[in-house]
Amino acid sequence: VSRALERLLILHEDHEQNASTSTVRLVGSTEANMFSSVSAGIGALFGPLHGGANEAVLSMLGRIRDSGEGVDRYVERVKNKEDGVRLMGFGHRVY
Repeated sequence: VSRALERLLILHEDHEQNASTSTVRLVGSTEANMFSSVSAGIGALFGPLHGGANEAVLSMLGRIRDSGEGVDRYVERVKNKEDGVRLMGFGHRVY
């Protein structure tokens, strides 16, 4: 878990000038300690417009697991535009 969290924080840290990155830099510029700065950045991730994408991926993975249909079937449903199923975690506006 700690290794996954470390990777997640590195990805967010180096991902353009988004809300959490800006928050960490702003709080850090007040000479607050690293823990306060990172905590502020994590707090900025709480909103649905920024960190909500991560929550949507976890929710999607939970639905796949709970439905028992498997990843292959879920991806087939995503490909069917009439089904209305979305594949979360792809399509960031920067890319």
